Amino acid sequence: METVIECPANAATILACRKIAKSFRENIYELYRIREQWNPAYATSLKSRIDDAFRKYYLKDFSAISDEKYHEWHEVMASGLQNLKVLRAALKVDFKEDKQFLNETFKKWGYSEYFEDAKSGDYLSFYKLLSTFSENLDAETRNKITAKGIPHFLIDKVCMAAEKIEDYRCCMESLISESNLKTDAQQEITGIYETIRDICTIARAYYQFDPVKRDKFDFYKVMVKLKPSDN
Repeated sequence: METVIECPANAATILACRKIAKSFRENIYELYRIREQWNPAYATSLKSRIDDAFRKYYLKDFSAISDEKYHEWHEVMASGLQNLKVLRAALKVDFKEDKQFLNETFKKWGYSEYFEDAKSGDYLSFYKLLSTFSENLDAETRNKITAKGIPHFLIDKVCMAAEKIEDYRCCMESLISESNLKTDAQQEITGIYETIRDICTIARAYYQFDPVKRDKFDFYKVMVKLKPSDN
């Protein structure tokens, strides 16, 4: 069976999924009230499914992903998302009287479609947001927003993150569409990721006023705190 260990994005996926599944099982007696199928047996089965996938595809060769390479992946995620958030907030302030421009720009740059999921930890949406931003950034729009006071360096930082994320393009594309899946391993990891992502969406809403528990179901926050040696 072909392994998927060579991709830091996949390493991030399986490690974060294991951590979130553990939190899910620990809180199942509270969360079971939300969904009929969420019960201790389901939580245990999900954790076992992820552990089995980890042992099957990752455990033997997990050292192939160095902490340094994994840290680089984290840096792209953390800095890129932070700058995207700051840029969006600045645009909303500077163009609050020009709703048409604001809406058109958010749509053109991918904010309208991808931002909410990206900030919640869906790194596929983060990848799509960066790619859309980079592809649709034009000189006219850049000049218009910098004339309002938004610094060029903030836009440049987002562009740099978009450039760096291309190093992981093959990893991202393999998770975007099942038609691109080349191995049973990748398909299994994708299925796990989608299950955990759905759990996170509901659990974050449930724990809206409990930030400690809510962060345990924030895929992005869980992922960026992990490293290969945590396995």
